[in-house]
Formats: sequence, C-alpha cells, structure tokens
Amino acid sequence: MHYLTKKLIVQFNKETINAHGGNFNPPYNFLHEENLDYLIEAIHSELFGQQMYPTITDKAAVYCYNIICNHIFSDGNKRTGLLASLNFLNINGYDISQEVNNDMMTIFILAVASGEVSLDECRNWFAENTVII
Repeated sequence: MHYLTKKLIVQFNKETINAHGGNFNPPYNFLHEENLDYLIEAIHSELFGQQMYPTITDKAAVYCYNIICNHIFSDGNKRTGLLASLNFLNINGYDISQEVNNDMMTIFILAVASGEVSLDECRNWFAENTVII
C-alpha cells in the first residue's frame, strides 16, 4: 500500500489554491501543522495489534475527514482533503464510482466540512462509492 507524504499533501494544497483561488501563506500555508503530523501517524496506527483504519476506503476517509475538519491549512482544506483522498485511492488502484457526479461530491464534502458527517459516516461513504480501477 502506498501512502501520502506530508510534502505531497502540502503540494496538493498549493495546487488547489493556484487552480481555484484562495489565500496561500508561504511557505506551507499551515494553520495547524501538528494536525497534519498527527494524520500522517494516525493513518498507520494500530490498537491492540489491529489497524485502526484497515481498508483502503477507511484510510481515504481519514485523509479527507482529517484535512477538512482539523483545519490543517489556512485555506483550501475542503479541496485538499478531497484531492488527497482521491489521489490516495488512485495510487492504490481505486477511484470513486462514475455514478458519483460533481454535484454529489460537492454536497458530501460540504457536509463533512459543516460537521453533518462523522468520521464513521465518511468511512461508509467511501466504502459505498469506491471502485477498483
């Protein structure tokens, strides 16, 4: 399994702001850098010898949810959370189902950001909407 690095997630944030607008505070646009460090560790975490996030879709959800809800960056968290989760899926041979259109994706990401979606619900959404490529 391939994982995202801190450097790559920062790059995703910079790319989304360059492409779609927003504020980027050099050099890395961090609001809460420690939350990104936590995410990088948490994605690998175990409890009593069992992975906390055992599946690809669990891990994609954790990337998405934590980047969005833990306000890692000063701007672009929703776009970065989505981009990180999609890239994580892609580098591991998965993608979001073609049945999920942009409007559905936008509604889901906004629900995550507004606190309407818990981490468990986010995990379920990714499990239901992820396909092997």
